[in-house]
Amino acid sequence: MNTTMLKPSIKTLSFSILAAAIAAFCYPDCAFSQSRVTGYQTVSRDVATNSAVDVEVYPGRATAIDYSSTDEAIAYVLIADPSKVVFSTDAPMASSRAKTVFLRPIQALNFPGATTTTITNLSIKTVDSKGKQRLYNFNIVPANKKPEHLGIRITPLSPKMSPTLNLARGRTPTASDVEKGLLIAIQKGYTAANDPVVYSVRQFLALVRNQNLSVVDAAARAGVDLSVIVELGKIALEEPRVPVGIRQ
Repeated sequence: MNTTMLKPSIKTLSFSILAAAIAAFCYPDCAFSQSRVTGYQTVSRDVATNSAVDVEVYPGRATAIDYSSTDEAIAYVLIADPSKVVFSTDAPMASSRAKTVFLRPIQALNFPGATTTTITNLSIKTVDSKGKQRLYNFNIVPANKKPEHLGIRITPLSPKMSPTLNLARGRTPTASDVEKGLLIAIQKGYTAANDPVVYSVRQFLALVRNQNLSVVDAAARAGVDLSVIVELGKIALEEPRVPVGIRQ
């Protein structure tokens, strides 16, 4: 399921690509469809202020962390290990008009007495129109692959999504449906049990059940495409009588 998780009836498209088309058509306001259209990974403010969000940086490219969708201005930025990444903002922070931080990897510098690490943390403090301050933490992850996003867009509220697929019973997929769909996918050989995406889906299920996160926020934090979650729910609804396997 790294690139495809195939159903026997699908010959030319992976189900994740098919589900992506379904999601983009049916849920234009969800974070997945926005990332496909705008190129940004959408993260809600609640998630971003309560956990460290991974932000990937790529050689020769700038990665943005954008607050334009909120009423917040960037007041302070700190990179714990500045030897490999530099930042700039779209306006001086003292002006209270800075809305975007741009991260750029550089050739490693040597600062006497400073420590260094492969994945460092970035802290951003903002102030909104009412004077409320918020602190955001990110993990800066160096990546040497084809970029998946232009950066991260912070949204003021968690996107609401209750995916209702056009299936026979008109059911809305639940966490149990996604879990059942995952078991079916493993049992039928659509994916291997040790595939990294399987682990990400299990993380998604734990977040939904234990932290009461929305589907979109849980998928973002678990690092799994929303298309995979939607398709697993669809598989479960199409095959309701599958024997329940052993949960791992």
